[in-house]
Amino acid sequence: MFKNRDVVCSVEIGTSKICVLLGEISGDGQVEVIGRGLVPSAGTVVKGEICNYPALLPLLEKAVDEADASSGGRLGDCRLVHVLVTGCGIASQQGVGSSTIRNDERIVTETERREAMENAQVLNLAGDREILNCSETFFKVDGRRVSDPLQQRGVRLETHVHVVHGIAARLDVFRRAVADAGFGDVDTEVTFSVLADDFAVLTDDERAQGVLLVDLGAGCTEYIVEYDRGICASGVIQLGMEHVANDLSVAMNLNIDLCRRMLADGTLGRMRAENREYLEFRGAAGHLRKIPFSSFETVIDWRLREIFEIIREQLTASGAPHSLDAGGVLTGGGASFFRSEELFREVFELDCRKRIPADVGGVLTGLDDPRFTSVWGGLKLAALFLGEYDETRRPIDSLVDGLNRMWGSSKTTLKNIKKVIKI
Repeated sequence: MFKNRDVVCSVEIGTSKICVLLGEISGDGQVEVIGRGLVPSAGTVVKGEICNYPALLPLLEKAVDEADASSGGRLGDCRLVHVLVTGCGIASQQGVGSSTIRNDERIVTETERREAMENAQVLNLAGDREILNCSETFFKVDGRRVSDPLQQRGVRLETHVHVVHGIAARLDVFRRAVADAGFGDVDTEVTFSVLADDFAVLTDDERAQGVLLVDLGAGCTEYIVEYDRGICASGVIQLGMEHVANDLSVAMNLNIDLCRRMLADGTLGRMRAENREYLEFRGAAGHLRKIPFSSFETVIDWRLREIFEIIREQLTASGAPHSLDAGGVLTGGGASFFRSEELFREVFELDCRKRIPADVGGVLTGLDDPRFTSVWGGLKLAALFLGEYDETRRPIDSLVDGLNRMWGSSKTTLKNIKKVIKI
């Protein structure tokens, strides 16, 4: 299926960083990281959206060049680049499509399943919007709910589908940036970043039992709920750790860069572990200021709690399941902050655990950090998407084979492929 020199790429253009990963697909379909480029966004991205294209492009080009250099010049072998997006007016909704089971045996086959999936994507969206990703949530055969409709007997198949869509013009800015940075002749796919998180850190058992995944980033926070291996809800709110830093800067009259560093480097967590009552700072005139540590906690807790409560309200409004036996998973840069997991548990009343990218292979190190969950998941997705471009086989054959290698379960493979892509 894969050529010896198949290389794929994942690109994340975020509020705090631009990250480019190059990966090589081995003979068994696994992807190994062979190159990485990482540069700060330097204010060119706000709340997950590109706000200064001329300034962004050289930064993205630098990240691409770094990835190429660290891979030993393998960028020219890249066959597919996967771009992760957030913001962009992204929203989601449930669609329903149906098909009639017409074969003599009255057995659901891939033909009926595909037809129902396509019908479910016929939504009454505004003309400026674009469907990004579609995923099957659950099925009904003659009104009876089933997890997998294939080989079920009946007359009518009904497919409930989770559809993610965004503002087309904003999404095109990301495509144009990647093309201008050196990928103009490379096939490009765009995915809502939290779906890449799902692929990077969740287990199939968690997807089956019910799990809430939250990516707490710098400018945005994304979330997704899976239950019975179906995506029930997802969304993005344009609030993140950058807003926490801004709150601290205003409330404590401190430089915002200092506040960012304290949140990111573990300073405040160490202060709490040491039971410090005050934090000391030198003012512009050299005067020593002592600020109670409790004041920092109050400001931080207010904003983080607000972020989680907005997600909880959106999940309630969408009718997402309340019973999530696998609890919650927290990732993204904000997951490392010492108060994040504790507040997650309080607001959602769920167990919570921090996750870093899983099963990262390759000679490069330093990806064992929740900041790289999305871009690693994007690279894994790119490896699977590449099978769709194999002209020697039907797309579904290539995709199924790829997932068989990833999950090692032929029973759940075909069902899960629809979780992350449109086919």
